[in-house]
Amino acid sequence: MNTMTLGQGQTFKMAGSAVLAVVLHIVIISLFIHNMYEEQREQLLPPPSVIMELSIDAQAEQLTELNIGQTQELSVASEAQESKTEEMEIPSVLINEQAEILVTKTDKKKSLPEPKKEQTENKVPKIKKIESDHSKASDAPVTSDAAALKKSERIAAQINSQSQSQLDEKRRWEALVLGQLNKFKRYPADAQKRNRMGSPVVKFEVDAQGYVLASSLAAKSGTQSLDREAQNVLSRAEPLPQPPADMLINGRVIVEMAIDFTINND
Repeated sequence: MNTMTLGQGQTFKMAGSAVLAVVLHIVIISLFIHNMYEEQREQLLPPPSVIMELSIDAQAEQLTELNIGQTQELSVASEAQESKTEEMEIPSVLINEQAEILVTKTDKKKSLPEPKKEQTENKVPKIKKIESDHSKASDAPVTSDAAALKKSERIAAQINSQSQSQLDEKRRWEALVLGQLNKFKRYPADAQKRNRMGSPVVKFEVDAQGYVLASSLAAKSGTQSLDREAQNVLSRAEPLPQPPADMLINGRVIVEMAIDFTINND
């Protein structure tokens, strides 16, 4: 019996030690595997990001502290300057017994600038001389303008006199032509019987020798016989008085003239 109990105890011990050994191996292997897994995981994961939080209130407090420090320094400096100025004592005024002498000397010095008046007086005539020169220079264009005006007036007067003389000469010549036409004019019989009167206007061209180059009726009288006679008398009366040379344009002169047909019942 004892031998059997001893054998059973040994078997139990060996089995327990075997179980412990197996458990220890399992624990060691699991720890090793866990460590390997953690290392691989750290290698695969990205590095941890650093998060920085800046508080606006903290910056504002720093700025206010700086500004307060600067203003305190400035106020301290200004107070120091004010204290220095207050500490400065007003120097005592010394009584100068020679004040009268200095005043008299200054009066003498002040009386010196009198020669400047003479200089200014000397400058005044120069200015007057310069002004007189300018006035002479300005008078010169006026005289030239006046001369130009006089010359233009003379030319205008000459032109007016020439034109007036030409007009007078034209009127004299037209009067001569009209007198010659009245000499050769014939009163139409039918118009005289019907007591028809009128003043047809004829337009005609005359050359330098007084011959009629062309004619037309410019204004009708209302009676055909009178209109025809006004044109026919031009050819009967030629050569007409020779026109003045001043009236000729390209060797001819154009005239419009009314030929009067009236009946005297006296």
